Amino acid sequence: MLIRPATPDDIKQAIPLMYSSGPEAFNYVFSVTHESQSIEFLSYAYKKGDGEFGYQDHFVAEINGEVVGLVGYRPAQDNLRYTLSAIKRIFVYYGLLSGLKVIKRGLAFEKIVPPPPKNTACLHNFGVSNSVRGQGIGARMMTMVAEKAKQQGYSAVVLDVAETNPKAKALYLRQGYQVIDAKTGRLQNRFGRGVSHELMQLKL
Repeated sequence: MLIRPATPDDIKQAIPLMYSSGPEAFNYVFSVTHESQSIEFLSYAYKKGDGEFGYQDHFVAEINGEVVGLVGYRPAQDNLRYTLSAIKRIFVYYGLLSGLKVIKRGLAFEKIVPPPPKNTACLHNFGVSNSVRGQGIGARMMTMVAEKAKQQGYSAVVLDVAETNPKAKALYLRQGYQVIDAKTGRLQNRFGRGVSHELMQLKL
């Protein structure tokens, strides 16, 4: 297995993996007129490269030329850059009125999943193909993120996990992460919802 930086050419495999990391949340925030609009926006943002969903801050796991895993790496020092990039991408893609709706939903969801705290790196948009789960690929990608954060001088890696994803939480616990905070979420619209999340941390 090869873990490498993501590229624009990975989009067909990367977007389903990204979407799998939080389909209900993505639909809640980014689907305004139709359910698949969230996937369409993620694809647009991924190709642009920068920001929370851009390929530049992601890594993929590849087996025999096939992308089977995706993980995002977000240092807390980039919070402002991510915010500005998101605002730009949203307004360009959705226009003013729909863009304002998306930003309002995004701010509501951010109360459940806030930006990473200072002096940490954040693991996000994490997904592994169903066909290869249970083979240690997710664990190896998480180890890579932790090593990268440690090399860059961060004190911890953090991530958020939804209450509806106990299998992911079990994996994170096995990797040494501990729950350090919890936020209650009861957001819902016709396309998705924002459920309660826990913030987990791995000290480096």
